[in-house]
Amino acid sequence: MPLKERLFQTLAKLEKGKALLGKVHPVAGMDGLFVVESEAQPGKRYLVDLEAETCTCPAYAQGKTRPCKHQVAVVLSLWLREKRRAQVETRAAERPVA
Repeated sequence: MPLKERLFQTLAKLEKGKALLGKVHPVAGMDGLFVVESEAQPGKRYLVDLEAETCTCPAYAQGKTRPCKHQVAVVLSLWLREKRRAQVETRAAERPVA
């Protein structure tokens, strides 16, 4: 598959993951496990395991897409959280000490 098509697919997956950002929830006491609410089916949730690199969604189970949009949403959520934390730390370090 040509580079342009592969990148278009990647960007489309990022958009789908971004749409799920508010639906990503870490599982308390279980590092690397996240519940992602379904966008299409209210009440439906999928379990993403970053360590095992798995998701319980049908698309992942059927091998249609790897990584799936739920995995992308989890990693994007973690990346944005880390980015915000780094920005706060940078601002705090730049403040003059009285």
